[in-house]
Amino acid sequence: MNCQEPLIESDMTFGPFPAGHCFPIETCDTYRKLGDGVKIAEFLLLNSTEGKPPVIWIVEAKKSSPKPQTQPAFDQYVADIQAKLFNALGLWFAMRLNRHSEDATELPEQFRQLDLAVVDFRLILVIKGFEMAWLDPLRDALKKKLRPLVKTWALSPMAVQVINDEMARTHNLIQ
Repeated sequence: MNCQEPLIESDMTFGPFPAGHCFPIETCDTYRKLGDGVKIAEFLLLNSTEGKPPVIWIVEAKKSSPKPQTQPAFDQYVADIQAKLFNALGLWFAMRLNRHSEDATELPEQFRQLDLAVVDFRLILVIKGFEMAWLDPLRDALKKKLRPLVKTWALSPMAVQVINDEMARTHNLIQ
């Protein structure tokens, strides 16, 4: 299972990505076996640059977002995104540590060989057509919600990102 073929999520076409560098966690058998009630992000993307620690991007895609003024919808939206990103990180670690041994080979080899002590993570929300002015308030709310995760896992201060489709193109996430 990989993302050598483009992934279509929230009306955006992600990829294709190099063989073994993408893991569509939302469609993997391990996730499906968890059953209802566990929200999860779309996919994981491994970025490795010579001389730098590897980084796994956990990507969630959306077509829209409520504005901060639309309470309680905004808070619920942020909580849902937080759950998806948190669960994707947790499931990746569980799979990497063979906690789901029946699906041990489902992860691409590149993900299974990572040194757990040095791998870093980016928790990325991509929203189609989202205006630049709307990004900061949503990013700030999501960072606040994910602060315990970022702190306990000693993630980079840049770990939480909220970007639109234009920015995703510059990062070669979407076509």
